Amino acid sequence: MSKNFQKYYEANPDMVSSPFGGIDGVHREMMLKVFELLGVNLEGRRVLDVGCGRGFAGDVVAECGGDYFGADLVASRRGLRMVLADGVALPFPGATFDAVFCIDVFEHIPDSIAAAREFNRLLRPGGFVFLSAPNYGNVAGLVKKACETLGRYEKDTWAPFGGWKPQELEQFITGRHIRRVFQQGGFSRLRVLAHPYEVDGGLFPWVMHPSMPEAVGFRLQRLFAIIGPVVAHVWPGASLHLFWKIDRGDG
Repeated sequence: MSKNFQKYYEANPDMVSSPFGGIDGVHREMMLKVFELLGVNLEGRRVLDVGCGRGFAGDVVAECGGDYFGADLVASRRGLRMVLADGVALPFPGATFDAVFCIDVFEHIPDSIAAAREFNRLLRPGGFVFLSAPNYGNVAGLVKKACETLGRYEKDTWAPFGGWKPQELEQFITGRHIRRVFQQGGFSRLRVLAHPYEVDGGLFPWVMHPSMPEAVGFRLQRLFAIIGPVVAHVWPGASLHLFWKIDRGDG
C-alpha cells in the first residue's frame, strides 16, 4: 500500500487537500473554530500530524501554543520538521505526544484498527486524536457503492473530490465505522462535529461532478449553503466530512 500511495501523491500533488485546505495553505479560521467547538486545546502540547502533507496545520498548532511534528510517506515541503513513515508503524517511543492529528488520511490506511492502536501507543495519558475524515453514511456512500460495484470505478477509488477523480485507496468509512475502530483501539470518548457546508456533497454529490452545468451547480451550492448547517445539526451523517476529538481510555 505504501508504495502505491506514495506514487499516487507524487504524481497527483493537487490531491493533498482537506476541508482545511492543504495545497497552498490552511483555512486557519475554520480550523480554529472546529478546535473551539470540539474542545481541542493545544497550549504546551506536542502534536504529531500523521499524513501531514505540506504541514500547513503546523502553522495553526504553533499559533495555539503547540509543538508540531509531521509524518508522511511523501516529503512535499522544505523546512518541515517531519519523518517519512507509515501511519501504522511510526518511529517514536510510546507516550511521546499529547495529540495525534489525522486529517483526511485515515480512509487511506488499510488496517484502521492497527492505526488506532498505534495512535493510542504514541499518546500520553489524557491525550487525544483530532480526526477529519470523509463520511459515506449518506447518498454519497450509495453512489460510491454503485460506481464501484458496477465497474465504473475500481474498488476503493471513487470519491466526489476533485471532480470525481479516482483516488488511491479511498475506503468506504462512516461515523459508525470510526466509533467501532477507535473503541477497539483503546479510546473511550468520541465527540463528533459535522462540516455544515459539505451537506451538498453528502446528499447530492453530483454537484461536484465536472459535467454539472455551472449555473445549476451554483444555485444548488447557494441552496445548500443556507440549509446545510440546519441539516448537519439535525443529521450530522448528511455531511460529506466529519471532525472528531477522540480521547484515550485513561481520560
